[in-house]
Amino acid sequence: NDEADIEIRVFPADGDILLLGFPCDEGKSTAEERTAKSLAEDGIEVWMPDMLSGFMLPKVRSSLADISTDTLTAIIDEAVKTGKKVYLIASGPDTELILRAASHWEASNEETLAGAILMFPRLFKETPVPGQAPEYVDAVGKTRLPIVLLEGGRTPNRWGINTLSQQLQKGGSTVTAKVIPKVRGYFFKRQDTNRSEDVVTSQMAGLIKVSLFYL
Repeated sequence: NDEADIEIRVFPADGDILLLGFPCDEGKSTAEERTAKSLAEDGIEVWMPDMLSGFMLPKVRSSLADISTDTLTAIIDEAVKTGKKVYLIASGPDTELILRAASHWEASNEETLAGAILMFPRLFKETPVPGQAPEYVDAVGKTRLPIVLLEGGRTPNRWGINTLSQQLQKGGSTVTAKVIPKVRGYFFKRQDTNRSEDVVTSQMAGLIKVSLFYL
């Protein structure tokens, strides 16, 4: 659109499912590329927009707020035009992007998107204070689409999965939460992975396909 020229890396497939991900680096990480290729071979098309480069932003969490919501919804519009069932997916802080995009897209469309997969989401406004209710980013609780929430069994965030699920449901979304045993959050981007994390990383495409089953 007029705000930015966004490159989208497309892994085409013949099936009726389109997975729109916001890794923010156009899927240049090895794990994401391998997963996208595997999904495409199984009939699931994958789109990976390079949002940060499009807006000439550094790869830091604070850049997410500078990514235009209108551009995000325009990308969703293009995905919907394919006629496929559109699912959104992101991990870590990038999950804020798909919640923000989905809520704004739903505000101008009667239909809902097929669903969203939030992998190890990091959606706190500030670092939680023990004993106080956490405060989440504004996009939480403003969507209607069904959501699958995945968290690692070896991260403290697993203890907040029920609270986050309840907040996500406030806009009408149904939420299915799953804990993946023996892994930390965001493990597939780490350099010091353990054996369990290596196994799950190698099976990421299968994990995503199982998640789609719940949506």
